[in-house]
Amino acid sequence: MKEHQYKLLKIVTYTMYLITVTDIENPTFEVHRLVFDNHAECVSLATAVNQLRDPISTKKNCRSVQSFYYDLP
Repeated sequence: MKEHQYKLLKIVTYTMYLITVTDIENPTFEVHRLVFDNHAECVSLATAVNQLRDPISTKKNCRSVQSFYYDLP
């Protein structure tokens, strides 16, 4: 019986939570999750919209997220 050798793929992405207000007279807002494969692009957009930190949780935006997948034959 042949044993299968699966490769484990590691994918790194950078996540930014963008908060938008659609109407300044309405106190509701929307949260959008943007995913980038390049950290510099994520930081560039976060800087452009003045959200290097999430305004609600005050955590840094553009943090790395590691996902692992099996490369099946």
